[in-house]
Amino acid sequence: MDESGFEKFLLDDEGIKSKNKAVASRMSKARAVEREFDMSLDTIVESDITMYHTLIAINQRMNNRSGAYSNALRKYYIYKNKRFFPQLAQFEWENRHLL
Repeated sequence: MDESGFEKFLLDDEGIKSKNKAVASRMSKARAVEREFDMSLDTIVESDITMYHTLIAINQRMNNRSGAYSNALRKYYIYKNKRFFPQLAQFEWENRHLL
C-alpha cells in the first residue's frame, strides 16, 4: 500500500470531518486488511474480481459490522482507480457471467 499517498488522499477528502481520528482509523483498517489477506491493497484493487472477492471475504472473516474494513478498502480503490467500486449486488449483476 502506498501509505503516504493514501494518507494525503484521505486528509484531502472533504467528506471526512474528523481528520486526525478518521484518517488514522482508516489507515489502521487498511493495514489490517493487508495483514488478514497477506496481500497488498495495491494488488487487491488492481483487479475488480479480486476486489469483489476480498470485500466478500472481509464480511466473512473480519469484524466488519460497521463496514470500517470494507470502507477503508473502498477508499483505497478510489485513491488508486479514480472511481468508485460499485455496491456488491450491482457488481454481481453486471458481472454475473464472470462470477
